[in-house]
Amino acid sequence: MELCRWMRWKTFYGQLWQTRAELAAIFATNDVPYQCLKTCQAWGPDDEVASPECCGSHRVCFEPSAKLPRAQS
Repeated sequence: MELCRWMRWKTFYGQLWQTRAELAAIFATNDVPYQCLKTCQAWGPDDEVASPECCGSHRVCFEPSAKLPRAQS
C-alpha cells in the first residue's frame, strides 16, 4: 500500500499508524471523502480522483507519506 503525502481525509490529521494493517482497516470502511492538498479538491493536479486506491507512484504528483509505517521484513 502506498500513501501520498498530499492526500487527506477526515481522520488523517495528527494520526499515526503503528502497522500497515491499521491503516488498511481505515481504508476498508471507505466512508469518508478524500481530497488532495495540492488542489484542495477531490481530484489531484492531474485531474484524477484523490483516493487511496488511485493515489500511487504511477501518478506524477505522488510523493510518499512519512506517516505510513515501513514494511516489516
